[in-house]
Amino acid sequence: MKQKFTNNIFIFNVLIASVFLFTISCSRSNQYPNGIKHVIIIGIDGMSVQGFLEAETPCMDSLLQNGAYNYKVRSVLPSVSAPNWNAMLCGAGPEITGVIDNSWERGIDNFPPVAVLENNISPNIFSVIREQKPNAEIGCFNQWAYFKTLLDVESMSRFETCETALDDAQKTASYIQDKKPDFVFVHVDDVDAAGHESGWMSAEYIKAIHEVDGDVRIIVNAVKKAGISDHTMIMVVADHGGIFFRHGKNTYEELTTPIIYSGCGIKKGYQIKQQIYKYDVAADVAFALGLKIPQIWTGRPVKAAFKGFDEPENIYQGIDILPPPVFVSKEVKTVYGGLWVDTTAEVKIKCPLGVEGDIRYTTDETIPTRKSALHAEPFTLGESAVVNARIFGKDGKAESSMVSAQYRVVDSKNGNGVNYSFFSLPGEKNIPSFASKTPVGKGVCYEIGLDTPEINILKKKYNTDYGMCFTGWLKVDFDANYTFRIWSDGGYRLFINSTLVTENDILSGSNSDGTIKLAKGAYPFKIEYFTHEKSGSLDVYYEAPGMPSRFLSGDKLFREQKFVESK
Repeated sequence: MKQKFTNNIFIFNVLIASVFLFTISCSRSNQYPNGIKHVIIIGIDGMSVQGFLEAETPCMDSLLQNGAYNYKVRSVLPSVSAPNWNAMLCGAGPEITGVIDNSWERGIDNFPPVAVLENNISPNIFSVIREQKPNAEIGCFNQWAYFKTLLDVESMSRFETCETALDDAQKTASYIQDKKPDFVFVHVDDVDAAGHESGWMSAEYIKAIHEVDGDVRIIVNAVKKAGISDHTMIMVVADHGGIFFRHGKNTYEELTTPIIYSGCGIKKGYQIKQQIYKYDVAADVAFALGLKIPQIWTGRPVKAAFKGFDEPENIYQGIDILPPPVFVSKEVKTVYGGLWVDTTAEVKIKCPLGVEGDIRYTTDETIPTRKSALHAEPFTLGESAVVNARIFGKDGKAESSMVSAQYRVVDSKNGNGVNYSFFSLPGEKNIPSFASKTPVGKGVCYEIGLDTPEINILKKKYNTDYGMCFTGWLKVDFDANYTFRIWSDGGYRLFINSTLVTENDILSGSNSDGTIKLAKGAYPFKIEYFTHEKSGSLDVYYEAPGMPSRFLSGDKLFREQKFVESK
């Protein structure tokens, strides 16, 4: 009897232990997605939300339709490549990793990271995979040699920098088919390059996104050929967007990018509701592969993208921030709006793709409200004005940030414009004194810049080592300390009333500002410019207390003093 009782106790204990272990096993299996053995991140440098939506991208569209996605991924500041790629792969932003710009070098001297590995890199997804899966196959293919400094190449099985996006995609595809990697990160640079050269949202920029979609297809097809589709998660990410010809600041267009999750373990056709940040990407990879996430990371996995997981219960339900309205221009410039000579300006504003709401605007520099003028069709301006616009959702809650557009209306008969002289200066090493130089071309332009039909002809003929001198009279409307800011690819000097206000002798491109006290009236000015580059750029802005920063408008510029006096 005693033996039987003892046996029953033993059997009972075994059953209890089995149930406990089964419960632990089930609980553990529910902590992570099921079946994901391979993760591929395709990073498209500089791809904005609107660029992605407007471009023809059948492969990425297929990934999106069969996966989970979000159009409001927030970049870290500054909105440049190194801090954002690093945040995605290190699970934390610049304040943790120390990578605050594109000039970062390994070490702890400039901005000490919170923690570093032996190679002076912050704990990252590559090191996490290597520590928890020592035999993992890990790779990186890219178009930016700086990644060798930025990323943890010591933990990788394969690292290679490629010349072109096609070469990048083809080598990644071969690697996938040959090695079937646990994790591979791919970086493609062509979209960002098109933005800097031709402008974000230009036809060339949209075309670049379409062409990169073909490179994405090569990688996706390689996953199928490798026979690992049923166990692979693919992510498409971007580091930042852009506006005009730049990025690095805090506009919505620069700070917001799309993200796509697709493949094994991912919900189909699901738009993720929660806010996603760049540093969440590393956490996503670790979560997908069932790895422990370092405590030092800021990022959290976006679990709602995965089957069997819900959105967070505490999603903030405040005002929904919409993408800003779009001012439609004939071509990409450095500010919204445009220059209109001897004619009225036409103002066209539209909602971005996928956004519904009313566009409200003002022309007196006040902030638009729901009671401001409704933009239903294009309208004209007979004189220079700043148009402010924002979108208001029809539900009464959602609204966008405000966007300003500066429409510059000039009258050639009133003497608006500036005189320019164009110089061919082969062999010059620094910005010269133009007083003793002979110009190869002269003329009149209606704003200070390097992009008029006549100047473009000269630039095409003398495409490097050229200089320009702009002269005229500047009219200011009130007494103030005026600050002038110059953005340029080249060296320059700005003189107002014979006073040197600001200068820059770095010919590779930079910006600077200077302040001068001016009473209401008109003053002679001169800008000297020189570059070794084939393109070059020169934009002048000014501001004063009570006057926001503005592009130096042509209606404030005059070719000769007599025209100012007649006004």
